[in-house]
This record gives sequence, structure tokens and C-alpha cells, in this order.
Amino acid sequence: MSITTYLYVFASGLIVGMSILFVAQKVSAGEEFNFVFEIGRLFSRLRGSLHHQPHSDTLPDEPPVAPTAAVDPREQNLYDSAQTIREILQILATSIQRTNKAANDSSQVLGDVKSAMNTMQLPTDVNKAHAMLSKEIERVLASNAALKGELAQSQQVLTDQQHQIKNLRTAVRIDSLTQVGNRAYFDEKLHEMIALRKRYEDPFSLMMIDLDNFKAINDTYGHPAGDRILKGVALQLKAALRGSDFLARFGGDEYALLLMKTDIKAATEVAWKLCEQVRASRFVLDKTALSLTLSIGVAEATKNDTDETILQRADAALYRTKMGGRNGVSAAEASR
Repeated sequence: MSITTYLYVFASGLIVGMSILFVAQKVSAGEEFNFVFEIGRLFSRLRGSLHHQPHSDTLPDEPPVAPTAAVDPREQNLYDSAQTIREILQILATSIQRTNKAANDSSQVLGDVKSAMNTMQLPTDVNKAHAMLSKEIERVLASNAALKGELAQSQQVLTDQQHQIKNLRTAVRIDSLTQVGNRAYFDEKLHEMIALRKRYEDPFSLMMIDLDNFKAINDTYGHPAGDRILKGVALQLKAALRGSDFLARFGGDEYALLLMKTDIKAATEVAWKLCEQVRASRFVLDKTALSLTLSIGVAEATKNDTDETILQRADAALYRTKMGGRNGVSAAEASR
């Protein structure tokens, strides 16, 4: 083989070697260039597994939560799992974007190499090596194109999964009957407000609201009618509140209301307005118009309050209202 032939072989090898090194650096691969093809197969399997994963935007039916019950561990596990999966999906989405960019970059480099080789005036004894190199480059370019298609499909799957997780997280926080916050969401919100109260000393008040004589309504008209009453009362309460206030179904016929930046005096005034508004409304069941009343206990958070102590004080105030004949409001004394 002549010196000219050796020079052409060396130049061709150098160009291809540099392009492979460039691709390897871009995709943070190991020692084998087949990593690119393994990535394609990986995301193909990922897409298939996600498509066949059963999912639902609805939650299983569960019995009503008693007012003093702890947070349902199934809800907490579901919330924790959704959070973990969302973080994993975010990592995968970032990896897809990086790998897609690497595929684009490597395709560009290899295309340039092929064009350069096609313009070379190669000696006859190098033509075979040239043909082999061209064929290999075409194979890599085709694999990159397939990989880019797989990445685009996988990216769409991940986006869909993230939307489903977001919807599921919303569903697990909302009471399905009344469409206000559920007990787990209330506990989370109350804990957050207590922490903010200790740090910034912003006032807030907690209101425990009980629907008077609700058992008699269920016994007389049936549980479906009782459900309509619960939904109607929730709508009445929400309509009277500010956007910053937080209403939740605490359990059964009891609601909990967090009033942001509200002291005990202002919260008590709001409580009386809610009583008057519900009392003035008429709820029709079986063509019979019913007048409903509320019993409410109010407590303002202090710097020494915990989640448990403010709940106990608001509950004690609610109990005094019931013992006093219902249909009214009682304010709790500040904790010391």
C-alpha cells in the first residue's frame, strides 16, 4: 500500500473517530457507541409500560371520615406515591430532552462526515473501506432518526402521565360529594397556617360548623336527600366567603373553615352572617321547603397554638353552642 493510501486511511479514520468521540461525549455514554441504540430500546419499553399501566382519575369509594378520625393512610400513601412518580417523570423528561439534542448533534456531525468523504478523491484500494464507512454512517443516521421518533413519543407519554398525576392529586384533596376540601387537605392547610402564625404572627381564625338536626333529615327523607342538603349548604357557605378563605368538609355534617388574616371579633361576625344566610334559605325536599340552622364554634390562633389545641378550642366552642340550644355562635377563649 502506498504512502498516499496510508494518509487517506488515516484521515478517514481520524474524521470518523472524532465524530464518534463527539457523540459519546454528548450522550455521556460508556465505551460502546451502541449506547445510542440501547437508549432507543429503553424508551420504547418505557412507552409500552406506561401505556399499559391502568389508571383512573377517580378515587375508590370510602366510608365517611369521622370528625375525630386520623388522616386516611391510603390517601397519604397515594399522595406520597404521586409526588415520587412526578419527580421521576420530571427526571426522565429532562433526560429525553438531552438525549434528543445529542441525537440531533450526532446526526449533523455524521452527515457532515459522509458529505466530506463523498467529495474525497480516494485511491482504488481505499474504496472498499470508504464504502464500509459510508454504510456504517448511514446505519447510525437511520438509528438516530428512529431514536428521535421514540424520544418524541416518550416525551408525549410523560406529559400525559404528569397531567394525570396532577388531576389525581386534586381529586385526593377534594370531598367528592360537596366539592370542597376534604379532611386530609384541611389537616395539611391547618398545619401550614399554624406554622405561618408562629413565624409571621399573621392572625387567622378557625370555625367549626355543624348542621343542626341533620340526622332527622336523613331519617325522614333518606340519605340521598341528606346528600343534597350537604351539597346545598356547602354552596351557601362558599358563596359567602373570600377567595383566600378555606372551606373543608371535616366529616359527616360538619365543616371546617379557615379565615385568613381574621381575628376573633371579625370571625365571630362572619359566623353570625353565615348562620343568618343559611337560616334565610329554603331547601326543597320532596316538594317540602326546609329551613336549616347552623351551630358554630370560633377560635383565633395564638402563638402557642398547635394543630390539636386550636381544634380543641373551636370544638369546645361548638359544643357550647349546641348545649345552648343550637342555631348560634360561640367564641373560644384564647389559649395561654
